[in-house]
Amino acid sequence: MVTTIASRPPMHSAAAALELAGPATCPSCHAADLTMTDNAVATGANWRCRRCGQLWDAGRLAAVAAYAVWLSER
Repeated sequence: MVTTIASRPPMHSAAAALELAGPATCPSCHAADLTMTDNAVATGANWRCRRCGQLWDAGRLAAVAAYAVWLSER
């Protein structure tokens, strides 16, 4: 089967961008969730870590990142 350029999905589509993003990673236990991407979380999704059970969303991840910056400055 020959695949033509016209039959491929455009790489600039939202679906392609989500597929290219890496898996979301739990800041607590560092487990990667292969069913959730960083881009999906940034657009409002949340997920529960399968290893430690913590619930994560963009706001909580931002708080953890801000705390890590605060710790590094001390």
